[in-house]
Amino acid sequence: MNLEGKVAIVTGGGTGIGKGAAMALAEKGARVIVTGRRSGPLEETVAEIEQKGGIALACPGDVTVRADIEKTRDLIKSEWGRLDILVNNAGSALRKPFLETTVDEFDHLYRIDLRSVFEVSQVMVPLMQESGGGSIINISSILGVLGAYQSTAYCAMKGGVVNLTRAMAADLGPAIRVNCLCPSHIITPMLQGEIDRLEAAGKMDRLNRLFPMKRVGYPEDMNGAILFFASDYSSWLTGNIFLVDGGLSCYV
Repeated sequence: MNLEGKVAIVTGGGTGIGKGAAMALAEKGARVIVTGRRSGPLEETVAEIEQKGGIALACPGDVTVRADIEKTRDLIKSEWGRLDILVNNAGSALRKPFLETTVDEFDHLYRIDLRSVFEVSQVMVPLMQESGGGSIINISSILGVLGAYQSTAYCAMKGGVVNLTRAMAADLGPAIRVNCLCPSHIITPMLQGEIDRLEAAGKMDRLNRLFPMKRVGYPEDMNGAILFFASDYSSWLTGNIFLVDGGLSCYV
């Protein structure tokens, strides 16, 4: 798999799935811009890519602020003049009972988890079209396909990403392909608190046994699917909703 000459953006690229995606794309030859609200983790991602011989830039910014999104686009255009791959990974989570979830909390999650996918894509797509097309990979969640206890707002947003993916694929084909990855329990900073609580209670093994693969996932478990959908190997695939879940959905 060769991504030489390709240019990619990864939102939320400082940690977790985003960092893993940025490093994997760079390893295959893509030039990568990582975005996120905290410059420190972004710079660490860039440094690790460069240490391995890759090319990357950090562009701190908030995916809920259009001016920041446009700043990222302008940086890509001035530095490399094209865009081929967009990984919409930035997101947040909320575990709270339905009746205790406030409208402000719902709106906050909407801006980060759903609207940002729409807005970042809308800003970046014209540059992708000028470049001859490309691939958009939206990171949703298994909870965008299945329901879950005390996760109504999160399920709603991630479900929105799933159907937004299908609608974008219909609008933007054939030049731009749009696919969606739905991970289950991937150990990232967002999930680490829950993992710590399970380990402290001696319940981590119980969680691992839920999966046919008998373990939770790690960011690197996402990389194969991300690279596949970023590359020409998936050139006839668009509008797909692909579960990266260690087999958890087999039981549902």
